[in-house]
Amino acid sequence: MANVLILGGGFGGLIVAERLASALGNSHQITLVAPNRKFTFYPGLVHLAFGECEPDDITFDLSVKLKDIGVRYVQGEMIRIDSLNKLVGIAGEEMNGDLSYDYLVIALGRRLATEKVPGFFEYSNHLLGTGAALRFGEAIRTFKRGRIIIGLCPEARLPVPVCETAFALAKRFKNEIADGSVHVSVIFPDSLEAAFGGASLHSELEAAFKHHNISVHYQIPITEITPSAVLSSQKHCIDYDLLMLVPPFRGNASLRSEGFTDEHDFVKVDDLMKISGQEDAYAVGDIVAFSGPKFAHMAVRQAEVAAANLISEINGEKPEKAYYHEIATIIDAGGSDSIYLHYGIWDDSMYRLKKGRLWGWAKVAHDAWWQARNR
Repeated sequence: MANVLILGGGFGGLIVAERLASALGNSHQITLVAPNRKFTFYPGLVHLAFGECEPDDITFDLSVKLKDIGVRYVQGEMIRIDSLNKLVGIAGEEMNGDLSYDYLVIALGRRLATEKVPGFFEYSNHLLGTGAALRFGEAIRTFKRGRIIIGLCPEARLPVPVCETAFALAKRFKNEIADGSVHVSVIFPDSLEAAFGGASLHSELEAAFKHHNISVHYQIPITEITPSAVLSSQKHCIDYDLLMLVPPFRGNASLRSEGFTDEHDFVKVDDLMKISGQEDAYAVGDIVAFSGPKFAHMAVRQAEVAAANLISEINGEKPEKAYYHEIATIIDAGGSDSIYLHYGIWDDSMYRLKKGRLWGWAKVAHDAWWQARNR
């Protein structure tokens, strides 16, 4: 019997658990460790902030879901990995000690490195959690006039909610924008292409911003936030009255001692999703050291590849399924300006961009399907 240990309960960890449970049944032990019992559907957080859904609509009990598919759940935090002895140290309500494994999947996600931007914690909103989204939503509801800044900090890796938040604000404050009492601006630390892994979509997205009277600014690498302005390394000083930024992303510092992380603590893997220099170990999702943005659909596809290769290994076969790093995403502008982008980060000859109301509907339908499958 193989003992498979999955660290992390986000998209990557959950999909690996589902695929393994479906293929292996009860013939092997599958354990998932995560600090939170609640799974959050992160693409729904913009809708939560704007009052279009409730927290229960975009979360579910992870422990119940895992029990239903025959996967053991342990609530706890990973504090160390001893890959030489195949042990993981866990600290939590249910246990404090080591868990052994035969096969390991690291799906710990990214850390929000707010400390990299002084003033972020004190003055900026973000959307990466239900509590944060609700607080930003309350700030929106009480906002009357002034300048709203939405943007990415340097090394933030999530441009879609920035764009969708700007479009939602433009809809919410349409009349105020028209009379000049509210201004909405979007800022990026580099170019728009850099934010989307090299994909060229500036013409379509800039046209959409212009159509909704949203200002967009590039090459503004934020270094500090004061109570009334964002400052950049290029000497920008941009006043704001309401601020929402995506902070820098980092991996997990507890993994450094194992020698398989990059300078930002993300895990280095090959195209089979196997961890560099490790036997019987995989990594998926935001913890992985791939270039470009970090989207949920990437975590899902990486998890499917890792699970397929892990199943092959357990069955005594050679793992052969390869992951291809690409973007397939929709920016929902709430109407005909919605954009579908398909782009190969590892092969820029793969490029498809479509625009129209259909894509916004498609995203809403897909999100509803994903949430319904876990009810």
